[in-house]
Amino acid sequence: MAVSYSQCVQSLKVSLTGSGRCRDNDMKRNCLVFASSTESNSNPVLQSKVDRLLDSVKWDNKGLAVAIAQNVDTGAILMQGFANRDALATTISSRKATFYSRSRSTLWTKGETSQNFINVQDIFLDCDRDSIIYLGKPDGPTCHTGSETCYYTSVLDALKDQPVCSFISLAHTAVLFGIPESELDSSDRFKEIIWQ
Repeated sequence: MAVSYSQCVQSLKVSLTGSGRCRDNDMKRNCLVFASSTESNSNPVLQSKVDRLLDSVKWDNKGLAVAIAQNVDTGAILMQGFANRDALATTISSRKATFYSRSRSTLWTKGETSQNFINVQDIFLDCDRDSIIYLGKPDGPTCHTGSETCYYTSVLDALKDQPVCSFISLAHTAVLFGIPESELDSSDRFKEIIWQ
């Protein structure tokens, strides 16, 4: 698919400045704008900028970069995947978050089966140009579990102030401390849980 680009009122900015944001006076000079796949090569200057931008990304040895989808309204990280050159170009063109599936070796657009698209409003590259953020509005839950985001498990919350229950019987404890099992009676102590 050939990707062509045209300017419009609602712009899709991809920063080419070191600051990570497109400044208003830099818009015409340094930023990509909304891409339209229906107008073939209507703006060769913009096409050239897109090609230079895609060339500047530091793709890994498999031609991939990490691509993170972030909710433009809440700031929540929605999901993480990988993008190759074609996935990024397709995202710019369609304004739908598009990734490269490593397991299927093909492009996929988030929402193509669930209809829960991520409508991209802006794209950012990190300072090293090896990571991409798709900033957008999701049409529905992002995660296949039905959650708004794929990142709903907090490791620190799970570990904070939670006693570790090891369900060790007194018999096992006796062995650990060298107490003969014959010295333990069959009372409720056998059923106790040791909290560490």
